[in-house]
Amino acid sequence: MMKRALGLAAAAAMALAAGQAAAQDWPKGDVQLIIPSGPGGGFDTYARVLARAMEEDLDVKVVPQNVTGGGGLRGATVAYQAKPDGQTFAVFNVPGIIEPVINGESVAYDVSEIDWLGAMAFNQYVVVVGKDSPYDTIEDMKAAGEPITFTAYGSSGVAANRILCAEVGLECEIITGYPSNSEALLGVVRGDAIASVPPISTATAFNAKGDLKAILLMTERETPEFPDTEKAADAGYANLANLGLIRAFGLPPGVPAETRAAVQAAFDKALEAESVKTWAEDTGSAFEAMSGDELSALIESQTELLTRYKDVIAGN
Repeated sequence: MMKRALGLAAAAAMALAAGQAAAQDWPKGDVQLIIPSGPGGGFDTYARVLARAMEEDLDVKVVPQNVTGGGGLRGATVAYQAKPDGQTFAVFNVPGIIEPVINGESVAYDVSEIDWLGAMAFNQYVVVVGKDSPYDTIEDMKAAGEPITFTAYGSSGVAANRILCAEVGLECEIITGYPSNSEALLGVVRGDAIASVPPISTATAFNAKGDLKAILLMTERETPEFPDTEKAADAGYANLANLGLIRAFGLPPGVPAETRAAVQAAFDKALEAESVKTWAEDTGSAFEAMSGDELSALIESQTELLTRYKDVIAGN
């Protein structure tokens, strides 16, 4: 019995030593950070800021690699299929990687198996109208007795508009074709439509001159950008707070636990770096560090919401 106990203790000690050695062996050379979009965009910017912060603590380079195609799906696939050794991780476009799955499209990844490290930002939406608009609340719009026109940019913008209107019971007409969120907001200012549903950060940057009025934050809590605007959670539309663009980072499935722990520690430390906080403050970029568990729960809630409104998003 004593020999067996000693044997188990020795085995445990050897396993612990092996695990510590595996963690100490990471990184084994430069680390690759896959970005599922071209240089200069939002995901690219966030990823490069994180890469520089990680390099401050590591003795290797964290090399951004732009893998474009398929609206971000090619990059997600390359990251998902990467060797699970901790040398490759990625920033993922959420909800971009969820939408094709919900629509029944064939993809070469499983969102539920991505090993989430955390997120740098959850950019939620805000409903805005022109500064002189007679509408101060969503209820004002519902009482108008006629369709409300919205401008929208991109598939995610259209989806946000359609989900908003379905959730609050508002008859809407959506005008598309704008080349950016800022152009869609300009459309509201010049009278193309009554309202728009941009990301909060875009609305904040655009509204420096006060041309817009925010009437509903699609959030659970106040934001410093629009401190006096009603929140969806308080207005009875809490589900809308699950909607937004997530700058999510993750590993391919199957990374050994010890190596994964080392990657997680480096990622967490980078999110706490002063260089990241200074960048966010200086540029006005949304920054909200989120743990892997928090991110997983948010993705699950967002998936449920998008699934519920699948037909609405498709325009059916």
